Amino acid sequence: MRKQMVGTIAALLAIVLVAGAQTPGTETARAALEKVNVVRGDDGVRVEMTTKGAVTPKVETLSSPARIVVDLPNTVSSSSVSRIQVGNSGVQSVRIGTDASATTRVVVDLERPCKYELVPGPADKLTLKLDGGAVAQAVKASAPAPAEIAKASVSAASPAAAEPKQETPTAQSLVIVEPTYTQKKADTVEPTERATGAASKFVERPEGNLLPVANGAMAQGSAASTGSQSAPNAIEPAVNLAAEQKTRSQQASSGPKYTGEPVSVNLKDVDLKDFFRLIHEISGLNVVLDPDVRGNLTIVLDDVPWDQALDIVLKNNMLSRQLDGNVLRIATVDTLRKEAEGRRAQREAEALSVDKVSVTRFLSYAHSKDVIPMLKKFLSSRGDAIADDRTNAVIINDIPSTIPPIDRLLTQLDRKTQEVEIEARVVAATRSFARDIGTQLGFGFGNAGSAVGGASAAGTSPISAFGTPGALYPIIGSSAPTAGQGVKIPLFSNLGAVGPTSGLSFVTASNSVRLDAVLTMAEKRGLLKILSRPRVVTQNNIQAVVKQGVRVPVVTQSQLNGPSTVTYVDAFLRLTVTPQITVENTIFLNVDVENTTPDFAQQVQNNPTLITQQATTQVLVTDGGTIVIGGVIQTTNSITVQQVPLLGSIPWLGNLFKRQAVDSSNQELIFFITPRIVQS
Repeated sequence: MRKQMVGTIAALLAIVLVAGAQTPGTETARAALEKVNVVRGDDGVRVEMTTKGAVTPKVETLSSPARIVVDLPNTVSSSSVSRIQVGNSGVQSVRIGTDASATTRVVVDLERPCKYELVPGPADKLTLKLDGGAVAQAVKASAPAPAEIAKASVSAASPAAAEPKQETPTAQSLVIVEPTYTQKKADTVEPTERATGAASKFVERPEGNLLPVANGAMAQGSAASTGSQSAPNAIEPAVNLAAEQKTRSQQASSGPKYTGEPVSVNLKDVDLKDFFRLIHEISGLNVVLDPDVRGNLTIVLDDVPWDQALDIVLKNNMLSRQLDGNVLRIATVDTLRKEAEGRRAQREAEALSVDKVSVTRFLSYAHSKDVIPMLKKFLSSRGDAIADDRTNAVIINDIPSTIPPIDRLLTQLDRKTQEVEIEARVVAATRSFARDIGTQLGFGFGNAGSAVGGASAAGTSPISAFGTPGALYPIIGSSAPTAGQGVKIPLFSNLGAVGPTSGLSFVTASNSVRLDAVLTMAEKRGLLKILSRPRVVTQNNIQAVVKQGVRVPVVTQSQLNGPSTVTYVDAFLRLTVTPQITVENTIFLNVDVENTTPDFAQQVQNNPTLITQQATTQVLVTDGGTIVIGGVIQTTNSITVQQVPLLGSIPWLGNLFKRQAVDSSNQELIFFITPRIVQS
């Protein structure tokens, strides 16, 4: 079995090597494809092909992915354009290529199958009309519907096939199908089979990377075995492991993204070098193998991107790859590691042998002392850098190879820093209300023998009553009135308002009864509004501070008969902000607001206490937007009631025997901050 497999692979390599050869004397006059033009219209896309000479076009459609193939046998391409990007009406691109048998192929890559029509035109012009909006059966003008693309894979060959004949095959005897190959009989190849199988002969060269989107062979991978596909009643597997693996890989959020053409490979005990030759045929890359690359390969892949298959084989055999242009080098991991170590040792040796140079770079915006720590991380082991603050210059002493990277780094660091203008509005509002209502009541009743009245300990009536001396006054009064003098009787309740601004008194007296009633009242309202509008300009990521207030002296009593000391405490409205400009031109603010005021109503050793309000936050603001920070609202309500026991609790009537004081205050502090990027 192994001998038959080796014979099959040898026959395959022989076919690939002589694929471009032709039997002498069989050359005929060849036509030329001079120009391919793509015309975009409302009704679809037209691909116009200008030829010179007689051509017999053959058209076929392929799927997975969808594309239309136009073959021009015995025709060479004289156009230098190999790919035309379209991106319109469901057409992705148009590719042009010529194989070794002088067959030119024009491939139209589609997003989905569509209607098409090949129309011959005047002056040797062919027009392929594509309707990207309709999906239907194709209407062909020049060729019958081709047979389905044959799929095959490398399998056990017959003993006759194991020993290939030593003769040079003709171009018509070569039929190369999918990335897995099998040899066809030279005398049984029909033109339809050739047109179908030729899909894999056209190898498009990649455009600068190892994993192009649609490079490699234009045909799809073959099936896993040769005989199972040709049988009409072939048994399908119950589980398609390759499709399931592909679905899982697409759902994975991490890992490499493979974009190569899907292929199917079924190889057993194949030399690794032959596999990499197969990768060359599929991808069109020039493959160079390290002498240490050796071993055999057994692999079965179904519908796997060729670049993923390459990575799997490399990882399984401890190999790695390097891409330089369109040349793919494959070597062992140890070889590449030794080469990297050798290059690093060579650079270190060169750095030790070369003479150092000194250069001076003057900075415009950055500070030289600030960039020195960063520069030293990019210098060699022999290099050093110092800063000159007077001229804002950086002096570098190092080997010449490090100077260009340092210059590029200084160019990126020495840039004009954006500035931010921060405008703040500080609104402080205070509302106060106070009301005080009190009563004073004194009465007396008596005759010469007994009397009832107020008590002198509660106070005396503020009202002086004049009258004729009688029996009442000597009893409840302090003394008998004399001519021209009034008498103040003791008070029953002394609940007058503190600091009254209005009052009302009532008195009635007779020889045996006296009543004094005094009503005092006071009310106060206050409204205070403070609007501050500080404005400051600062650089990006530089802190700015704005403050306004007073410095309160605090006296500390002397100790050990020493003098008293005075210390000043800040009572400020302070705004500290650090702006940071983002890449979207929004502004990230780190804000700290503090409002400290002295309270002289509450003192400790004749020193006022400090009332502090502070807000610290981080917000994101658009350029020119306004945010509200703080919103400190303080409300104080106080109700004080003084009354005569029991009598003050009587509804309505109790107001004559009580004092009620109401005090209410409301303080609000709001900060409005508006940052703007300064355009300079």
